[in-house]
Amino acid sequence: MEVPPVFVCVCNAINDRTVREILATGGGGVDTPAAIHRAAGCKPQCGRCLPEMAGMIRETQTASAFAKAAD
Repeated sequence: MEVPPVFVCVCNAINDRTVREILATGGGGVDTPAAIHRAAGCKPQCGRCLPEMAGMIRETQTASAFAKAAD
């Protein structure tokens, strides 16, 4: 059973799958919540999503660092 997407940024209708896709395809250039918004073609509005996006960025960077260390 597939888990439904969860909105990370309600103001701009950005869900967790979109954020992960942007982080996976954006290379190292997507390293801030503002960069995620730019990649999604919008701007931050209320700011409530910024901590969650920052956490997702950190998770991606950590996973990438572990993958590089394992090589």
